[in-house]
Amino acid sequence: MMTKRKHAFSEGGRALSALRQIKAFTRKPELDCGCSTVVGEVLASLEPSERASVVSELFSSAIRQRTKVATLLELLREFDELGPATDIGELEEAAMIFEDLAEQARLGSQLLRAFTFNRRDLRGSHGSLATLPLGARR
Repeated sequence: MMTKRKHAFSEGGRALSALRQIKAFTRKPELDCGCSTVVGEVLASLEPSERASVVSELFSSAIRQRTKVATLLELLREFDELGPATDIGELEEAAMIFEDLAEQARLGSQLLRAFTFNRRDLRGSHGSLATLPLGARR
């Protein structure tokens, strides 16, 4: 039996396409998620069931980011044992782990911001992006 979420991603591809758009947008490192307009327009273009599937997957993706961050922190567990005489290669590896940790944390933050945009939009006024026709949004 196919769940509603899997059904929304398998039929028509609109929900999957929207999810890919939002994830691609949140991966841009130069953005500090002033992404609410883009995310809002993408989500507003979906049917309610598709929108629910997309935001559910955004939340699940953020949880997966937390797992990645925890794994990277575990790799840094021995960092306090490194000292000034530590091999350059080990120090460079630790530096790369820190960079990856920052990137994974930023992506998790962006995914949660996209998810919370949906929550704010649902609680917002009747003039929200979700109720306006696509051409009327600014």
